[in-house]
Amino acid sequence: MSVLRHLLLVALMLLPGPLLAEETLTLGVFAYRPEAVMEARYRPLAEYLGERLPHHRVELEVLTLDEIEEAISHRRLDLLMTNPSHYLEIRSRNSLTGALATVINAQHGQPVSSLGGTMIKAAGNAAIQNLEDLAGRRVAMPGRRFLGGYQTHALELMDAGINPRRGITPVITGSHDAVVAAVLTGEAGAGFIRTGILERLIAEGDLAPGELEVINAQRLASFPFAVSTRLYPEWPLVVLPQVAPETVRRIAVALFTLEPEHPAAREAMIAGFAPPQDYLPVENLARRLRLPPYDAVPDFTWRDIWQRYAGFLLGFAAAGALVVVLLVMLARRNRLLRQQRERLSLLAGVFTHSHEGVMITAPHGELLEVNDAFSQITGYARDEAVGRNASLLGAGRHPQAFYADFWQQLKRTGHWDGEVWNRRKNGEIYPQRLTISAVTDAAGEVQRYVGLLSDISQLKEHQRALTHAAQHDALTGLPNRALLDDRLRVAMAQADRSGQRLAVVFIDLDGFKAINDTHGHHVGDRLLVALAERMQGELRASDTLARLGGDEFVAVLLDLASDEEGERVLERLLAATAAPVEIAGHRLEVSASLGVAYYDGADGSEADLLLRYADQAMYRAKEAGKQCYRVHGAMQEGASTPDATSSFECAGR
Repeated sequence: MSVLRHLLLVALMLLPGPLLAEETLTLGVFAYRPEAVMEARYRPLAEYLGERLPHHRVELEVLTLDEIEEAISHRRLDLLMTNPSHYLEIRSRNSLTGALATVINAQHGQPVSSLGGTMIKAAGNAAIQNLEDLAGRRVAMPGRRFLGGYQTHALELMDAGINPRRGITPVITGSHDAVVAAVLTGEAGAGFIRTGILERLIAEGDLAPGELEVINAQRLASFPFAVSTRLYPEWPLVVLPQVAPETVRRIAVALFTLEPEHPAAREAMIAGFAPPQDYLPVENLARRLRLPPYDAVPDFTWRDIWQRYAGFLLGFAAAGALVVVLLVMLARRNRLLRQQRERLSLLAGVFTHSHEGVMITAPHGELLEVNDAFSQITGYARDEAVGRNASLLGAGRHPQAFYADFWQQLKRTGHWDGEVWNRRKNGEIYPQRLTISAVTDAAGEVQRYVGLLSDISQLKEHQRALTHAAQHDALTGLPNRALLDDRLRVAMAQADRSGQRLAVVFIDLDGFKAINDTHGHHVGDRLLVALAERMQGELRASDTLARLGGDEFVAVLLDLASDEEGERVLERLLAATAAPVEIAGHRLEVSASLGVAYYDGADGSEADLLLRYADQAMYRAKEAGKQCYRVHGAMQEGASTPDATSSFECAGR
């Protein structure tokens, strides 16, 4: 056994020094948000402290307030981060020194060393406008021991004349995130959370901007969060007594040298730590609210009063209880009546002031009620519409099958939504977005139909304008390349069916660049518009003239009975482009070189290939001296190669 003891001693001596000396410190953090969120935020901070403390490892525990107190009683915590009021409470029950440091929060790079409370409600809840409106309502809160989640709000309610314990109906949720969820679902009319929660939920993508509104909003200089209360010092970081003084000093150095850019600070959403702040404002708050450790009342006070005035107190209590019961009954009835009036007023306001037209009909279609927006959209005043059938709005554009499907879906699902054509009182037909919902009784029988309608004329016009802009040249108004491709493919399919020929004419203006250089682009643009109108006038209604860009145009000629018919159109185009144009006192002259490619539906050419052939032929015309046209040989009967061209004489030469 002695040999074994010596071997064990030698093994221990051979172990690395840091391994022998390593000590574990536990950092406890109050879980004011879900545990997973707190773990992700503060795990890097614990690792940072472990790296800065030689021979130490720092572990993180996310705990509730009760779990923190149990851990302290069993000496399982060495470091603690909790809210200031809880710190005062545990300081009074344990041998704690003052706080070692105060947390500095960060919002968009701005350091924040204070916290407060944010009172929230669902957006659009007009029944709650100020603190007084919270009286008697269900209010969600994480717990009564949360400084930012209840105590700061309680003091504001007390100053507003509302008892924070009896003047509201608390809905205890356990966390700030759950408070937000309770308000959004309607479980509570309002909620109490600490500052910064709204902004962080929005940043994390768990809350959409505008879903919640702030009650009693304060405008505090240099404070970046939405706040409804006074401000108090941020969380303290406390070192428990069992930690060695040298380790405490190293912890302080690590905390005060933590930079905002450090990953641990960014993950914790803090800017670092500052020397401990004065927590006297939190003590004063606890005294006013009679919170621990300032909730003790001298025992003798009530005992002495009872001994001296027991009979009087019993009689007064009985009378008071009777009065209270009667007042509570009266207040409850008045509150119910007030809530009903508020609800009716709210519904009436929504109905009257809605920007969408609202109509309520009987099951057979008789109009029972309409709002002002309905009259503005349809032109029918309320007294002109009520009592008549909703079919008076119909424009007669939809077939009977449309209405059959409409009623079938409405009866099957109780809902229909879509676009319809309706007629105003003045006879104007317009597009309308219509949503109809059935209102049923307890037995499922339809009692009413509620319709929401809106005029979408401007939307449709905007869509048409966008479509036109996407398919037409902005300068000349001619079809652009996208629309040309579509029309050319349609024309080729038509030629395949009819057996008629079509021609693609590639038009390039000669001398246009000199006009631009001499007179400027504004004159060049006006010349392009004038020539586009001229060329369009020389074509038939079935033909297409498009602008590809710059001074390049393409014409698609349909249903050509013979080559001669096409040649006449080409001669007219040459003449139209060569004629002088008067612009801004200048007599301008250009010409055009035309390249032609024919398609007779038998050669299987693609649209892009046809355009390329016409482009090649146009360059042949340029080489031949300009102001003439050339026809691609592959489109001529008997041509031997794709590059062959027919040799028509240049126009005017």
